[in-house]
Amino acid sequence: MSEEGTELQEERSNGRELAGNGCPVVGTVLGLAGGVGGGVLGYFLFMVIVSQGFYALVLPGALVGIGCGALSGRKSTGLGIVCAILGLAAGIFAEWRFAPFAEDDSLSFFLTHFHKNSGITLVLIAVGVVCAFYFGRGRERGQT
Repeated sequence: MSEEGTELQEERSNGRELAGNGCPVVGTVLGLAGGVGGGVLGYFLFMVIVSQGFYALVLPGALVGIGCGALSGRKSTGLGIVCAILGLAAGIFAEWRFAPFAEDDSLSFFLTHFHKNSGITLVLIAVGVVCAFYFGRGRERGQT
């Protein structure tokens, strides 16, 4: 066996096979699609759960990261950062749809007065963003 073949065999046995069958662009696109899908699922789950009396505002952000990490097939800090931004947007959007301000229910008013939300709301959105980053980074292929 050639020297390159031996190195590739060692990488596969160590669980470090290249993501996306050797194409990082495919892994990135799949990860971003998973992140968007996770954010949409998180929004709808949040709305269902909140209608039952529970406040699961972490879900939209966390599911952005979980969806991205599950489909990207590789570890990437850049994807984690993008997921954190998407998770923040998903959390803010979910809170705006659930509880817009009484004075003005527009998104622009909500964004400019976002800091006036309760402390628990801000903390839960922040936890969702941290989860989005952590899970959105993904993992090396073959690791469990």
